[in-house]
Amino acid sequence: MGSLFLSGGGDRKNTEKFDEEFRRQIGQAKPLLYIPIAMDGMIPYADCLQWMRDVFNPLGIHEIVMWTDLHRKSVDDLQQFSAVYIGGGNTFHLLNEMRNSGFDRVLKEYIQGGGVVYGGSAGAIILGSNIMTSAHLDDNRVGVHDFAGLDVLDGLAVWCHYENENDEMIRRYIEDFDAPVIALPEESGAYFQDGHIKVTGTKSAYLFIGDDKVELQPGEAFNFSGDGEYDAQAIVGDKKPFNDAVGHMQSIEGYPAAGDYRNLETMPKALQVGGYLFVGLAVILFVSIVVAGWVLQ
Repeated sequence: MGSLFLSGGGDRKNTEKFDEEFRRQIGQAKPLLYIPIAMDGMIPYADCLQWMRDVFNPLGIHEIVMWTDLHRKSVDDLQQFSAVYIGGGNTFHLLNEMRNSGFDRVLKEYIQGGGVVYGGSAGAIILGSNIMTSAHLDDNRVGVHDFAGLDVLDGLAVWCHYENENDEMIRRYIEDFDAPVIALPEESGAYFQDGHIKVTGTKSAYLFIGDDKVELQPGEAFNFSGDGEYDAQAIVGDKKPFNDAVGHMQSIEGYPAAGDYRNLETMPKALQVGGYLFVGLAVILFVSIVVAGWVLQ
């Protein structure tokens, strides 16, 4: 499996830290491929290319090739580049162009063969399981009916330009599509490879699974592996969801909730002892009543 860079979007300053990480990993031996077609009809392609040069020339990447027509492209064509950068814009238009040209299959094969892809905003969203995470921002002016993304993130969907006010919309999305979401604010990004995700940037990312929301701070890494189904495993060390619903998170992730006493162990010692005594006395009382009833019979 390849290496995927998922950017929450924003301007050059927002993505600076993430772009530097990307540059360190791909080197300069080959040109960088830039695909700006999500911006079709919004910003002239020449301006898009100039923006890319302004971002990556200072980082040492000077050879940038732009493709605006994805027809008749192959995996062999992609091998001449160090990485593929898919820019932001309208997510529905981007996915529609990829499907119509057959480039979605080419890109997926390239990723599965070890290729490196940077997705910025719309470019990140299409790599997830479903692009309806962009419906609050983008118009479906091209009439896309199948909202499935390339799904190369082990079942995760990607929510870009995330703000706290989006939480309710994300929860509705999860109810509708029964899939976990990684939410990336501007100034945040995530590096994904073989089920492992590392958060990069200057702001935290957030993992939404069912009713739970887990903060992932810059520099934190976690493992997210599965078969694309909702019971994919998410392991976030000792971190707990914002609502502390550890038992619920474990049950939807396929872990046995029984026997997990971590929530009890976080309580003060006196309350722990009192709890154990209360349960013990309740058991003794119950047994005594049963025995007394049996004797009286």
